[in-house]
Amino acid sequence: MQITDIDVTMVSTDSWGEFVEFPLVTVMNKYEEYRNVDGSNPEARRKWMGPVGDVVVEVETDAGITGAGHGTWATGAIATIIEETLSKLVVGEDPGRREELWEKMYRATIPFGRKGAAIEAISAIDIALWDIAGKEAGKPVYELLGGPTKEEIPCYASNLHPVDHETLEREALDYVEKGFDAMKMRFLHGPEAGRQGMKENEEIIATVRDAVGDDVQLAADAYMGWTVRYATAMVQRLEPYDLAWVEEPVIPDDVDGYAEVRVASDVPISGGEHEFTRWGHRDLLEAGAVDVLQPDVHRVGGITEMKKIMDMAEVHDVPVIPHVGTNPTLHVIAASTNAPMAEYFPIPEWYREQQDKESTYSDAIYQHPPSPEDGTIPLPDRPGAGTELNRDALDHFEYEGED
Repeated sequence: MQITDIDVTMVSTDSWGEFVEFPLVTVMNKYEEYRNVDGSNPEARRKWMGPVGDVVVEVETDAGITGAGHGTWATGAIATIIEETLSKLVVGEDPGRREELWEKMYRATIPFGRKGAAIEAISAIDIALWDIAGKEAGKPVYELLGGPTKEEIPCYASNLHPVDHETLEREALDYVEKGFDAMKMRFLHGPEAGRQGMKENEEIIATVRDAVGDDVQLAADAYMGWTVRYATAMVQRLEPYDLAWVEEPVIPDDVDGYAEVRVASDVPISGGEHEFTRWGHRDLLEAGAVDVLQPDVHRVGGITEMKKIMDMAEVHDVPVIPHVGTNPTLHVIAASTNAPMAEYFPIPEWYREQQDKESTYSDAIYQHPPSPEDGTIPLPDRPGAGTELNRDALDHFEYEGED
């Protein structure tokens, strides 16, 4: 079998819908124009995001099998890198030689890559190659990764943006009623809000913990919006709430800062969502920087690299709970003995009720998105990586450049 062509589609960030409009602390919160603390600045994140969110790749073969995958959040640079560089390396090659193709793509992009858009471009192609392999074999990709290690995939509800305390409580209780025994919420403030912001961060944690009780795992995301000093004080303050983890307390390049925050309290620390390749995650693990590793298959280098990262984390006795439970992610979780759960983004009922349109986020570009029941997701059963494309959504959200 030979690869005959690669087709690239840029997808607008509109496909992410309201998820980027809710209030939360972010890496850009130190700048006032990019804050959305009280919900009055819903475009805050769009002001610093590019117009392109995901880039979908379709790899065609002479056997009539087409594989699909995507890279995420690097604007249209992913498409440019694929069209100008990576396509020359893979077209005409055997799609089954995934390790060799990965190495070629990585080495060819070192002058401008190693992290960011180049690795996300490699991720998209690599996922598509695994999709081809699964379709050729007539099996889900997790069967090619060693077979399933679990009968179903537990997942946690990941939303709980701090709109207001009453809404937070209602949303958390709704997830409990739907069978979720784990959930993740977002912090509201960073250092720019001072001690009052720390107090409000604690109050929103207390609101959810009081609502769901002690038997529900509760995590919280700082989305790189804190400093080491602030994060250290904040996690010490949050020790009484028995958090499952505090996520991305500082920027990803401050590995020593991660480690410093981790040893400052008993609150587990997670990270890795914005890290790339096995080498980046090796640094986190060897520094003792995280209690939970959270690589993203659409960023780290695809399934080929994700498998290596997950195996390496197991050696360090660090569980892997990947960022975003997309269909391809479910396959690597299913095949791993060190991945206890998936992330799932439910659409809050309170949001559904106040809208006059359907929500758009949550795997809009794929058919058959994950659909949990009682807090678990069934194992995928279709051949491939679960990346059958939703053509209607792609046509609707395709970004073709500024007019």
